[in-house]
Amino acid sequence: MQLSSLIDLLSKRAPSIVVFTLCAALLNTFLDAPVWLSSTLAVVVASLAFLLFAARGVHRGVDGTEQLGFAHNRSWLSWELAGKGTPPGSYVLAFFGFLTIALTGFDSPGARPAWAALALGVAWGIANRHYPADEDDAL
Repeated sequence: MQLSSLIDLLSKRAPSIVVFTLCAALLNTFLDAPVWLSSTLAVVVASLAFLLFAARGVHRGVDGTEQLGFAHNRSWLSWELAGKGTPPGSYVLAFFGFLTIALTGFDSPGARPAWAALALGVAWGIANRHYPADEDDAL
């Protein structure tokens, strides 16, 4: 397989990886799993987040206003609230990521996978964003 197809597969599977990692973080904390288990999971998921962000987050171009059908006099916030910016489900993943971090303890070893899952969710949202290119309309 080519690297681009692996990145596309990672981008497609990122939300389910985030959900799995958040559940694993909760189980790690409540079952007192070994620290090496949560640290290893956190390193793997954080590496996936970095890979996705490096491959698609920075290099992905934004479409022009003509391609998006972007109406004039709309701000970034109204574009985002209309559900046209970040992919569907990104705010739900972020909410449950923060909830899992709060339940596991912000600085505990069990929270490491949750932080990594939150990073993967943010990288997925950035990699799949869809904003207009014009600076005056986007801001």
